[in-house]
Amino acid sequence: MREEAFNPDARIERLRIGRCGIEVIRIDGVFVDPERLVALGFAQPYGQDPGNLYPGLRAALPERLAVALRTWLAPILQRNVDRDTSFFSVVATASTDLRPIQSIPHYDSTDPNLFAALIYLCDAKFPGTAFYRHRRTGYEEITPENVSHYRLALNADMRMHGAPQREYICGDTPLFETIFSNELKFNSAIVYPARTLHAARIAKHFVPPKDQSDWRLTVTSLVHAE
Repeated sequence: MREEAFNPDARIERLRIGRCGIEVIRIDGVFVDPERLVALGFAQPYGQDPGNLYPGLRAALPERLAVALRTWLAPILQRNVDRDTSFFSVVATASTDLRPIQSIPHYDSTDPNLFAALIYLCDAKFPGTAFYRHRRTGYEEITPENVSHYRLALNADMRMHGAPQREYICGDTPLFETIFSNELKFNSAIVYPARTLHAARIAKHFVPPKDQSDWRLTVTSLVHAE
């Protein structure tokens, strides 16, 4: 896979969301030939990752493509991107099989130098990605300074409201409110700090797809950028 797979002329939009003014970067026209990437994604050997809470199947991004991704993201982030963990990912967990932690927004890390990049390689019939504020604390980002308080507050929420229903979060709840929702667009991407509370917008009562044509195929990446 050549570096030219990534479009040097992709359209970049920088947004500030929430009370904290979190920078979210939206990118249109990520790949020069996105259908080629879809075919590559379909051809990968997928499996479940028991050490990760992703609600579906993943396949490691080929190393040459991961290197190209880091090279492409560096000027967009205006930082030196020195490493990444990247996958082709497919949501494949039925709502009824979700763990409670998978039914609320999450953060990937408290590291301020870690960023999440999500590239949509699926049809716009799927919703996109939403960002949230925790109502009790007002937190939109989970940091080394507030993570302990956030966990205590979340436990207090669970005692008061009970465990969340076995469904994907898709909008406001008694515990969380939406601060921004990014609509899914084929061959687009969104990049944001990994410590931001977020969740994929999936139908609440999701049934796993039976055919590749119904996959919510994405490239999901965590990149470390000093």
